Amino acid sequence: MADADADDAIFDGILEKVGNDGKFQHRFNLIFNVGAIMFASMSYMSIILALNKPPHNCHVPGMEQYNISDVEIWKNLTLPREEDNKGLLSYSKCQMYNVTEEHLRVHYSEWHFQESDIINCAYGYDYDRTYYDRTPITEHDWICDKGFRETNIFVYNRFGELVGTFIFGQLGDTLGRKPVFYFSVLIITAGRLISMFTASIYIVFCIAAVLGSLTANSIFQAPLIIAMEMSKSERRGYISMMQCIGWTTGLCILPMVFWATRDWFWALMITTVPIFLFILIPQYLIESPRWLAARGKYGRSMRELRKIATSNGIRRLSFDERTLEKLFAQRKIETVYGMASLFSGWRMAKNTVLCVVCWIVASITYFTLVLLSSRMEGNPFLNFLWQSAVELPAYKIGQILSDSLGRRASNSVAFLVAALISIPILMIIRNADYEVAVIVLTVAIKLCVSINFFAVNLQSIEIYPTCLRQTGLAFAAIMANLFGIVGPYVIHLGTEYDVRYPFLVIGLLSALGAVCAAFLPETLHQSLPESIEQAQKFGKHQGFWSLPKKPKLHPQLEVGRELDESSRLKQDEVIENEESIRTTGS
Repeated sequence: MADADADDAIFDGILEKVGNDGKFQHRFNLIFNVGAIMFASMSYMSIILALNKPPHNCHVPGMEQYNISDVEIWKNLTLPREEDNKGLLSYSKCQMYNVTEEHLRVHYSEWHFQESDIINCAYGYDYDRTYYDRTPITEHDWICDKGFRETNIFVYNRFGELVGTFIFGQLGDTLGRKPVFYFSVLIITAGRLISMFTASIYIVFCIAAVLGSLTANSIFQAPLIIAMEMSKSERRGYISMMQCIGWTTGLCILPMVFWATRDWFWALMITTVPIFLFILIPQYLIESPRWLAARGKYGRSMRELRKIATSNGIRRLSFDERTLEKLFAQRKIETVYGMASLFSGWRMAKNTVLCVVCWIVASITYFTLVLLSSRMEGNPFLNFLWQSAVELPAYKIGQILSDSLGRRASNSVAFLVAALISIPILMIIRNADYEVAVIVLTVAIKLCVSINFFAVNLQSIEIYPTCLRQTGLAFAAIMANLFGIVGPYVIHLGTEYDVRYPFLVIGLLSALGAVCAAFLPETLHQSLPESIEQAQKFGKHQGFWSLPKKPKLHPQLEVGRELDESSRLKQDEVIENEESIRTTGS
C-alpha cells in the first residue's frame, strides 16, 4: 500500500511539472469530452427516436364512397373498441370490423357487426403523422403481429453494447485508450450508416443496429479516463461534468433534428456523420501517459508528457525518459487477468458487486425513462427534450453534492428520492387529468437518475487501479447491459398492457440501488489507486456513517503526509541527479 501511494505521488508530481490543469487539458476536454461526446450521444441515441411507434389503426377502405370527412366517424363505424394501457376504452390498434362488399352496397347507418365480424387489419394501417413523415415502422409496418420487431431491436442494441464493452473495455487497459477511441468512432459510424439503407431487410437492419452499439460505452470511457489520468485529482468531478454537458447537449439537439426533418433517414444522417470528423484531428488526442508508465512504456509516456508540457507553455523539462524509468524502477508491473482481477480479494470483490448493482439500477431506470419519453402522451420530441434538458442541472447538482457530501451519500440519496417519487406516479398515472403531473414527476426521476450516473461513474473510475480502470468500467457496463435487456420489454408491457408497470420496476430497483450505494466506499479526496494491492484495501478504514473530509495541512493530522513528501523528495533527488549528469557531460 505504501509503495502504491508513493507511485501515485510520484506521477502526480510529474504531472505538476508538465502542467496538470493547463491549456492542453482544457483543450482536450473541450474537443473530446464535450464536442466528440455531443455527437456520439446523438448518434448513439438516434435509434430510439428513429424507432418511435406513432399511434395507428387499421386502414378500412370505403370512407370516400360515403363522403365522410370526419375520420373519427369512420373509425367509430369500422373499428372495435378495446381497453388500452390506462384501462380506458379506445379504438383497436390491430383489429377492424370485416367491412365487405355487401356492407358497401347499403348506407353505413344500416351496418351491424357482431364480435365474430372482428378480424385483423386486412388493408394496411393508418398512422398519425403529426410528428413523423417517415420511420422504419411506418414504412414497413413493424406493428401488431410485427410489433416485437422494434422492442427486439432495442434488446439487440443492449446485447451489442454488452459484447462490445467486454471486448473494447479490456482493450482499453491492454491496447490503450487512444486506439479504442478511434475504433469506437469508426464502428458506431459504420453501424448507423448501414442501418439507414437496410430497413427493408430486417435481419440486416438488426445486425447494423448491433454493430452501431458495439462501442457505445468505450467511445465515452476512453476520453474520460485519459483526461482524468493526466489531470490533478481535484478536477476529476469537473472533468466528469464536462462530459455530461457534452452528452446532454447532444441529447437536447437530437429531438430538434428529428422535429425539423420529420424523416428518420435524414435525421440519422445529420446526427451520425459529424462524429467521424474527430478521427481527422489526431494531433489533439494523446495516449494516457499514466497508463503508459504503468505498463512500463516509459519512452512513449515521456513523448506524451512533452506534448502536454509544450502546449502548457513549458519549453524545457528537468527530466527525461531515463529519469522516468528510474522513478518507477522499484515499481512492480502487475499481472492482470482481465475482468477476473476485479474479484481478487474480498474487499475489491465486494466493491465491484455493489458498484455493478448501482450501474444496473441506474442503467435500467435511465433507458426505461428514455424509451418511455417518446411514447408518452403529447409531443414525443418535447418529452424527450425535457427529460434530456433536466440532465444539465442534474449533473451540476451531482458535481456539487459529490464534491461536498461525497459520492456515496449523493448516489444513495438520489436513488432513494427516485424510489419515493415513483409512488405518487403509480397512484395517478392512469388518470388523464394528471397527465402534466406525471410528466413533471417523470422528469424529476430523470433528474435523480442523472445524479446517480454522475456519482456512480466517478466511483467506478476512482475505486479501481490504473491497470484495471477501464476494465472495471467495462465490466459494470456489461452487467448493466445484460440486465438492461429487460428494459425494452418493460416498456412493451407498459405500452401494450398497463402503463404502471415501468414505474413499479423503477421504484423497486431504485430502492435496491439506495441500499447498495450506501455500502460503497467513499472516494472523495482519495488518491486514485495505482495497484491491485491498493484497490484491495481501498475503504478498509472508512466508517459507514462518516462523511468525507479534506486532507488537513497540519503534518501531524494529515494521514500519509510523510509518505507523500518522501516520495516527492525521492523524485526531485533523481531529477536533480540526472540534471547534474547532463550538465557535467556538457
